[in-house]
Amino acid sequence: MPPQTPSDKKKSRSLTVTLAIAFVAMSLTIVLITTGLQGFSNYQNQQRTISYEQKLIAQGAADTVKNMVTDRMDKLRETAYLSSIATSPPEQQKATLDKLLHFDPAFRQVILFNATGEELARSSRVSRAESNQISEPIRADIFARAVQGKTFIGPAYIDEKSSEPMVVMAVPVTDIFGDYKGVLAAEVNLKFMWDLVGNLKIGEGGTAYVVDGQGNLIAYRDISRILKGENVLGLEDVRRFVSGRDTVYDAEVTQGMEGDAVIANYVSLGEPDWAVVVEMPVDEVYREFNKGLYRTIIILLASLVLASIAGILLSRFITKPLILLRDATREISKGNLDTRVEISSMNEIGELADSFNRMTADLVQTTVSRDYFDDILKSMFDMLIVLEPDATIQSVNRRTCDVLGYRSDELVGRSFSHLLSPDSPRPDGAATGMLPGTRAVTEIERIFMTKGGRKIPIILSSSVMHDSTGAVRAIVCVAHDMTERKKVEEELRESRQLFMDIISFLPDPTYVIDKTGTVLAWNRALEVMSGVPAEEIIGIGNYEYSLWAYGRRRPLLIDLVLDPDKDSARLDYSDIHWVGRTVTAQTVITKADGRKIPISLVTSPLIDSQGNTVGAIESLRDITSVKKAEADLARLNAGLEKIVKERTKALEEEVEVRKQAEAAIRLSLDEKVLLLREVHHRVNNNLQIIISLTKLQLRTLEDPGMKQALSDMQSRVRAMAIVHEKLYQTEDLSSIDIADYTQYLVTQIFGHYKVDRQKVALNIDIGKILLNIDTAIPLGLILNELVGNAIKYAFPDGRKGELTIRMTEEGEILTVVVQDNGIGISSDIDWQNTPSLGLRLVGNLVDQLFGTIELDRSSGTKFTMVLHEKK
Repeated sequence: MPPQTPSDKKKSRSLTVTLAIAFVAMSLTIVLITTGLQGFSNYQNQQRTISYEQKLIAQGAADTVKNMVTDRMDKLRETAYLSSIATSPPEQQKATLDKLLHFDPAFRQVILFNATGEELARSSRVSRAESNQISEPIRADIFARAVQGKTFIGPAYIDEKSSEPMVVMAVPVTDIFGDYKGVLAAEVNLKFMWDLVGNLKIGEGGTAYVVDGQGNLIAYRDISRILKGENVLGLEDVRRFVSGRDTVYDAEVTQGMEGDAVIANYVSLGEPDWAVVVEMPVDEVYREFNKGLYRTIIILLASLVLASIAGILLSRFITKPLILLRDATREISKGNLDTRVEISSMNEIGELADSFNRMTADLVQTTVSRDYFDDILKSMFDMLIVLEPDATIQSVNRRTCDVLGYRSDELVGRSFSHLLSPDSPRPDGAATGMLPGTRAVTEIERIFMTKGGRKIPIILSSSVMHDSTGAVRAIVCVAHDMTERKKVEEELRESRQLFMDIISFLPDPTYVIDKTGTVLAWNRALEVMSGVPAEEIIGIGNYEYSLWAYGRRRPLLIDLVLDPDKDSARLDYSDIHWVGRTVTAQTVITKADGRKIPISLVTSPLIDSQGNTVGAIESLRDITSVKKAEADLARLNAGLEKIVKERTKALEEEVEVRKQAEAAIRLSLDEKVLLLREVHHRVNNNLQIIISLTKLQLRTLEDPGMKQALSDMQSRVRAMAIVHEKLYQTEDLSSIDIADYTQYLVTQIFGHYKVDRQKVALNIDIGKILLNIDTAIPLGLILNELVGNAIKYAFPDGRKGELTIRMTEEGEILTVVVQDNGIGISSDIDWQNTPSLGLRLVGNLVDQLFGTIELDRSSGTKFTMVLHEKK
């Protein structure tokens, strides 16, 4: 059968393609027209729906704003018409305005003017200084409209003090006869409009805002833009509102407040001259339309695919007989003699097919089919390469192309060396020389190079094909990819090496056996302990690992892990414990140098990934030092117990002696305390006798100076006597409560000088301070002098005043303040060098306590002393 010419092949293809294209073009034209009309209709409907929905949203917001503004205006009208405010007295007018301000928090201030513009009454939430004054242009506009009986709503503005939106509203005020009497104006807070617009839900990403008749932004979610006084007249919908154009129009794409593409619409409030504008992003508006459009495109593409398939099927149905004959001819030319043409039509083509089938049946008798061999080649998992005698690649199978990344035509005709990596051995001259002296190659490792430059390790096998004359016809090579195998081998080698390194460098002697008892690892520490090199024992079984320690072959503790019932493995071990499948124990072994040492052992099984026991590992540790430490500790404990017993007995005897001594000391101390208390009592009695004698002496004296001196001495003795009296009365004879002492002392001084407590008040501020007698007596004398001077000189002629005594203690430092608000000490008096015995005595006593004293004459007299307590 002659081969097909290029012109015949072109005509055959032209017939099928032409029929398919014609059918697809016709189907696609119908689908495009139908889809285009439907999409255009959907787009128009979407625009009308969007415009209507936005109109409803804007209308709702506009109605809310309108109602709120109208409600405030109605309240002003009701106040102006129903309250008779025009004829009410001023206080009633003020009360009416206050009530209106209280009734509605939106009113910031309300002002009542008469017909001439004079303010009659005002009620405001802020002070008059902070309240806004209505500007003259607005006042003029208000009165011009009020005279005509019209209301007034001014332009919205931002208050500079509160940064809130405000508007001025006004209504005319008339009497009961309807005569014009003035104007009721109010400043109204529009912040409710901000909240309304900010909370308005416009789809998912839409927004709303309010503008006035000049395009000024008065309500928007971004308040900063309002505060800046932004004018948005540049936006299309704002221009429509300001120019008064009709709002009934299809939704159009325009620029929004944030500069993005939006669909916008607005509704005018009428009065006031504001408008509510709503915007929605274009992608949100047309989301559903776009989804429909995408679905339409998908349907169109699907229709195109279906039309193409239908066109191809139809064209193939028409040209199928010819195609079958063409394909059968090609297969016969390839050697596939089993090919048959199945044509059922009873026409000339059918007769031709029948003749063709008879011809191929005759050829089968003398020719072998290639299908069988093709199937074998395609199903091979390994790479198959057929070489020419000169090592040129004749053919390759599909697996070769998949692994190396080449196409078949890129390899055929090239040298076999092209597949080998630069570091892989190459054949000499002819392919048969790959292994000289042999005619077949088996299991040779080579490295192939892929098209992308990646190296692939392979196992190469080859055989030589000869023709009938014995000449080399071809060399068939089979290459098996070893990448995964090499990877696994490398990972296994690294894992095993890591395991061996870990075992080898363990500080404790350690060895590993498999489940048959063969030694797998023997580390350096065990080599030192046993004297057996690792290379002599690794790979040996039959309990070889027990010879060095026991001189005979026997099961060890490690064998208990492999066989828990092996009782012989328990011999010579003590303290055997199981923790899960891990066993610990102790024993005594003989080292390589002949010494016997105690050791502790830990052994565990080795488990593979399937949970099977594949071996065991055992670690040994020399516990000679531990055993020695335990023996030393036992001896130490025994010695300590003996010492403790002896010491305890001695302490018991010492305690008994101390108890007897303490009893004697306590008895002696009680006697001394009793004696000391009696001493203080007798000293106090003697001082009281001295006081009594001075009293008797005072009655016999006529000289005022002598009487004053004797009286002062009597006061000083009393101060000392009180100390001894307090010590006698207290349980603790070593210290005195200075607060109680001061209170008692000053009370005695006040009684001595017959001070009227209604005129001179006494304040004592002293916490819990305990002082010894050596400090208390000088301190008492100081207080006696200073308090006495204050009573005698600070409040002359029955003057009222206050005497204050404060004390604080920090460690051994005592701060004392004696202060009065009397006439004070004259600045002409040098109090530190005064001839007065009292102040000189105070200075000496302060020095005696290693202290300092300061005088403050700024308000009365204030002595501040810093003293050190005597020990």
